[in-house]
Parts: sequence; structure tokens; C-alpha cells
Amino acid sequence: MTRGQARLGTAAAASLLVLSACSGPGPAARPRPVGSTSSAASASTATVTAHPTGAPSAGSLDEPATTSGPLSRRSFPTPRRLGPGWRYAVDPGSAEEGYSGNGTPTLARRPQEIVQTAVPFGCDRPSALPAPTHALEVDYTVRGARVVAVRGKFADAATARAFFAGRSRDLRGCVGRSGSPAIGPLVASVSVPAADALASDRTPRSDPWREVAVLDRDTVVLLAVQGTDPLTTGQTRRLVTAFRR
Repeated sequence: MTRGQARLGTAAAASLLVLSACSGPGPAARPRPVGSTSSAASASTATVTAHPTGAPSAGSLDEPATTSGPLSRRSFPTPRRLGPGWRYAVDPGSAEEGYSGNGTPTLARRPQEIVQTAVPFGCDRPSALPAPTHALEVDYTVRGARVVAVRGKFADAATARAFFAGRSRDLRGCVGRSGSPAIGPLVASVSVPAADALASDRTPRSDPWREVAVLDRDTVVLLAVQGTDPLTTGQTRRLVTAFRR
């Protein structure tokens, strides 16, 4: 999804949270249209915003920072490590989406936004998910498909596990629930490809995404791959291994 569509803009996220019963779905990693770039071109210098987290303020056209606290692009696997067909991608941003791209694949994210978009809008949210202290996104493509990875760093390993476990419970509770006839099921399936990892298929009928969550010490990685051709079990397990530091 895009920041202005399936990927929620920072200003829209808070209002959509209130209206979750009638809102459409949105992957936690907030995928959106991206353009591929070479590794050399993606090594641009960071542009830091005035927001304390380095992420754009709601309704602004700020440029996100390329780091968030201790998180940087080095906190994510390189395309080479991920395998054939993987490339970095750059989101240019737009006025509609409420931010301006920083010319790199790496974007600081507002921590509370990770909580707001962790579970599809329209699902029940009985778990009180803790927010990370820092969040960073890196964009990729794989064989032309859009991929968005977000790593959230929590106060400690116990808090990261609480987020991972609460999100897992809420997703399982939403399996089969329909957002509307046009959207179809919000969560079609949930599986456990590896220890401390969860794979889920979101809105497969209307806007299909395969999501993979990985608990990694005091961080949680939320990865979303767009497309109707889902990752195989073996591919999913390799991603889990690659995104664990």
C-alpha cells in the first residue's frame, strides 16, 4: 500500500485508528510504490528533520532521517545477502503522502505509527501493544515486487517480546474477518515459519501482502512483500534468518 492509500500517512494514521471499524486494511510495514536504485546511488547522505525521532511530523513535507537512535541501514541485511533479485528501492514521497523522500532507501519512522498499523484496521485489538523507542524502515524490491522492512527497537527484550506476542494474538483473532465485500478477508492465514517468527497473509483478495514478523532480541522486524505469489516456506525461513542480526 502507499502512504496515501494502503500505507497510512502519519496524519491519517491517528484518525483511522479511531475509525478502525470502518477503515480499510494496512500492513504494519506500510508498503507503497517505490523505484529501484543501485547500491551506489542509494548511499546518499542523511537529512535529519526537526522531529525528535527523525521521522516526518504529521502533515509535513519534512525529509525523514536515515537513522533512528542506534538503528541505521547496517541494522538490515543488504540485497546481496538477501539473494538474487533483491534491490534497494527509494520512495520519493509526495505532498499527498505528507513527507518528502530523502533520496535513500532508509526512512526514520514514528514509533507510535508502528503500533497503529501493526494489525489491519477493522480487526479487534485487545492487546495493548507497547511502542518501540525507535523505528527505521528500509525499502527493497525483489523480482519487481515491493518490499518494506521496518525494525522497531524497544526498551528491552521483554518489551519487544510483549509487542511480538500481542500482535500475534491479535492477528490470529482476525483470521477470516472481512473488512467489506470489496476488501475481502483482512487476514487470510497465520503460520509460524520459525521460532519467534510469524507469517501472515493480509487482504489477499483485494491488495495482497505477505507479512513476516521476526523477534530479534530487543527489536522486532516487520517485513511486507506485495504480490499474489506468496513466499514459499523455505523463502520465508531464509528471510527470518537474514533479518536476525
